Amino acid sequence: MDSIPCYSFGGMTTKWARSLPIVFLFCTSIFSQAKVVEVPFEFYKNELFAEVMIDGKGPFMMMLDTGTDPSAIDLATAETIGIKRSAKGVAASGGGTDKNLAFKCKLKNVELGDLKAGTIAAGAIDLSKLSDRIGKHIDGIIGYSLFKGRIVQFDYPHSVVRCYDSAPEYGAGATTLKFRYNDNVLLDDVWVNGTQVVGSLDTGSSGAVQLSPKGVSRLGLADAAAKGEVRTSMGYNGSFENRSGKLASVKIGGLTVNDVDVLYFPPGSGHDKAPWDINIGNVFMQKYVVTIDYRAKTVTFER
Repeated sequence: MDSIPCYSFGGMTTKWARSLPIVFLFCTSIFSQAKVVEVPFEFYKNELFAEVMIDGKGPFMMMLDTGTDPSAIDLATAETIGIKRSAKGVAASGGGTDKNLAFKCKLKNVELGDLKAGTIAAGAIDLSKLSDRIGKHIDGIIGYSLFKGRIVQFDYPHSVVRCYDSAPEYGAGATTLKFRYNDNVLLDDVWVNGTQVVGSLDTGSSGAVQLSPKGVSRLGLADAAAKGEVRTSMGYNGSFENRSGKLASVKIGGLTVNDVDVLYFPPGSGHDKAPWDINIGNVFMQKYVVTIDYRAKTVTFER
């Protein structure tokens, strides 16, 4: 096991997500009367945790993960509070070499602080291994089904998440770039060691950055990946081994960071079909205020 564990939660998608009725895919856009709703989060082992109410019950401890689509609820928690789920589960995608089934369900009257999100789509899935690995009980994961259609700001230095009803003002030194969505927040203006790649912005990843097998190949880093120190990560489908190393530089829009810690994800670890080359996690983002405008499809980094 890692001396510095990396929890690679991001990327859970299920085959049924795109076939859900529109009322389940499009979360309601209900904000408080104030311009911004601000909710504190706990930055624990490089993951974001916030208390969430579901249908008047709770609070429940849930992760905030831009890499999970739609959202997730632990099977045991779902049973405890009487959440109905589909009879047949489908395989969740994401890291790990096992198979974890997700069962379609709805989370009613979801409240994140003063943000009343109404009913959102979710998958009921066993999160016990993730809880054991991180050392904190995880009731669920707030993902795309709540974030979609919103302007969401992750203020890492102050440990708060904000939801705006209109785009906030940014400072002169801010870096803004466009993204597209394909089960992940995907950035095309990303460069690794001088080579352009596809990046994924993932608040469910506790590491700095990770390279998919496709990214390792594109960057010609197979030898470096093979020689790196063995580490262990955890995803929706259990644990898997990878190797660690360093990248000379990572450039995101106008932002450049040198000497970046990286994990190389090997083939067969659940990332072979990832739409990204590099996954950008919380260790990389923790010095910034990161705003994801799901309406305008922009991401802004501010110091």
